[in-house]
Amino acid sequence: MKLGRVVAVPKRLALLLAAMSVVVAAGACSEEFTGGATCPVLCPESGFEIINDTLDAVVALDSTVRGFPLPGDEGLLTLLQRFGSGDTVITAGVVRFDFIPKTIPVGTDSVLVAKVDSAELRLSIASAALDSISRRDTLKRVPVTIEVYDVDTAASDFDTDAVRARFRPGTLIGSYTVRRDSLPDSLFIRLDTAKIRARVQAGRLRVGLRIRSDSSMQVPVAAVNFLRFWARAGADSITRSISPASSSTSDSGGVPRLDRYLVVLRGTPPPPPQILAVGGLPAQRVYIRLSIPRNLIDSVTVVRAALVLTQAPVRGRTDDTVRTPVQANVSIARELLDVSRAALLVRSTPGLFQQIRAPRDSGIVRFELAGTIPFWRQTPEEDLPRVIVLRSSREGEFPSELHFYSNESPANLRPRIEISYIPRVDFSLP
Repeated sequence: MKLGRVVAVPKRLALLLAAMSVVVAAGACSEEFTGGATCPVLCPESGFEIINDTLDAVVALDSTVRGFPLPGDEGLLTLLQRFGSGDTVITAGVVRFDFIPKTIPVGTDSVLVAKVDSAELRLSIASAALDSISRRDTLKRVPVTIEVYDVDTAASDFDTDAVRARFRPGTLIGSYTVRRDSLPDSLFIRLDTAKIRARVQAGRLRVGLRIRSDSSMQVPVAAVNFLRFWARAGADSITRSISPASSSTSDSGGVPRLDRYLVVLRGTPPPPPQILAVGGLPAQRVYIRLSIPRNLIDSVTVVRAALVLTQAPVRGRTDDTVRTPVQANVSIARELLDVSRAALLVRSTPGLFQQIRAPRDSGIVRFELAGTIPFWRQTPEEDLPRVIVLRSSREGEFPSELHFYSNESPANLRPRIEISYIPRVDFSLP
């Protein structure tokens, strides 16, 4: 028994010493990127050489795409009027009630509505969602009027020009005036009963909302809670309350439904030549299709990579000092669709950080790409073009926009990629 115990101890000790020697050997070269001949298996001689490169001729196509968000996809209906030198912007909201009862019950029958005694529209104001611009608006001791228009047309659901034309004095059906610093979270706007009766008898009503003030102003509407009217049938003396919910008969066809959406009555001007624009109203996105050498996607290990843009300052406009988050996303359009559709179909990937910039800022802006390379590696470029889409996180809410130099600008201002990588390391034993 004693002999067995004496023999077992050296074996364990030998195994422990062998394991420790391997750890020490690995630790001896773990901090050296360049490796060395003393440990060719654990730290190959050329395995950790970092190569830094700048790809100047990397943009195959860049473009500014206008018209976001899609109608019906807005988080808020931001009623806005901004007065500035060359950048006056006015927006309006549209809310549709495409299913309004034409009849009311009288005894056992349903009788057509003959008279509307009163009608009102209730709005909820998104006070909690106000940002720095709107907080300044909140403190304004000036009147603001919220106007309601009948914007029903026989035109196509997507004919926004026909809807814009309905914002005129003859279609006004109600208004509400209040000092901006006293605007409540919820308000009721009385509507013209004769005009509402005509729309009830037609079976639907589409209202347009806009604001007017002597000052630049912004009123974000979170919801149009209900339309309510009190109606009678024929000689019936009983008045009944009817509250139809907002609704849409439009066929969405894969896009947001049009029960409520934003229209731009007057938008920001298009960007100048050689400029890519993010933001504005209607909101713009930047589409950048890259032509990256295949080996940098498939055959190396990327340590760092960034899409580098040069921002051009926008000065002299309203709110040109307000900082806005700009997000970089990857287009997931699997084919070379038109640029507008490709700029719409986007997703985020790890490491594509947003940058917060003010319109009047200038200089270099970097969007990290290292986390995007593994995503692109999964699908050949023939099936998934390497496209980055820049967009404002406040699309449809604010008219401020950011400008970047395009690929048509002077060489030192063009978009480029800065990349650091190492060749793939083969850790298999010979």
